[in-house]
Amino acid sequence: MILEAAGMGLLGGVARAAVGLIKALRTKRKIKWMYALITVVCSAVIGATAGLLFDSDPKLSIIAGYAGTDLLENMYKIMVRKVTV
Repeated sequence: MILEAAGMGLLGGVARAAVGLIKALRTKRKIKWMYALITVVCSAVIGATAGLLFDSDPKLSIIAGYAGTDLLENMYKIMVRKVTV
């Protein structure tokens, strides 16, 4: 069960990373590969946790992985802005 939830969370994180990668390629921005890897791994943890907590449809883990990665990315951007301002 936990492996299925983690896999589905990872799938959601990979989907979110793909969206970010396409956006970066279109705008010709530098891609931070380590950052992308860390957020995808974190999305697997978020997806697995959501799957365990709610013990329901695996689609919930995919959504949690996608949304969790989005949340982590936005928190990172907020923290970086506070440090540089």
